[in-house]
Amino acid sequence: MNFIIVGCGRVGAELAVRMSHNGHEIVIVDQNKDAFELLPADYRGRTVHGEALSEKVLERAGIANVHGLAAVTNSDTLNAVVSHAARKI
Repeated sequence: MNFIIVGCGRVGAELAVRMSHNGHEIVIVDQNKDAFELLPADYRGRTVHGEALSEKVLERAGIANVHGLAAVTNSDTLNAVVSHAARKI
């Protein structure tokens, strides 16, 4: 299954790694390019640098072909808005 994870902090990075190791196709999105350094070298998914509220960023992440999205940034408000936007797209 294909998933987008928004936020590459401790939770997002761990979720991405676990899901990737379980055979899922993962794209992790973060506006802070340095956050991707939390991902281990054996991470098999993709990364997209950009603001997840941008429809273009979500399109680059493959929003049209995903089975789910997990918004796990440190902002509950951002998580809610991104989740709502993703549903509308």
